[in-house]
Amino acid sequence: MTHDPWECTELSEAPKNWIRATENGWGALVLWAAGPANFARVRSAARDRFGSMVRRLPEGGEQGQPFLLTEADLSSIDDAIDVYLAAADIPPRPRGFDWYIRRPINYDLNDETFWGVVWAATTERLPHDGLRPATMVDPAKEAMASFYRD
Repeated sequence: MTHDPWECTELSEAPKNWIRATENGWGALVLWAAGPANFARVRSAARDRFGSMVRRLPEGGEQGQPFLLTEADLSSIDDAIDVYLAAADIPPRPRGFDWYIRRPINYDLNDETFWGVVWAATTERLPHDGLRPATMVDPAKEAMASFYRD
């Protein structure tokens, strides 16, 4: 019998009022830290996915421009996530899913604020040079436990 270390609820559509995980190593580490009762996955639908290129303007400010991600781009993103997770001694996340994290009910946070609050709670006691995946797992677990305990 094989055990999927990322086993969680698999849904047919995005769960209402849950937060979509960021498509990077940090987002995957937070999912892992939250535990399977607090995250779910949905098979990625065949659709165009976009990245955003931002360039700084000479007069100041920035200009963003979306671009279509290729299969190679998406594979490269997944590879980078796997490398980040491996640095934290976390097994690779299964590919082909969109990942969602349960919104803490006692916090009135929009998606962007949620990620900022989790980052701050995880890194507040770490030295600046300690912001490595391996040193962030336990503080992220503590942060997520406090969100879901209340």
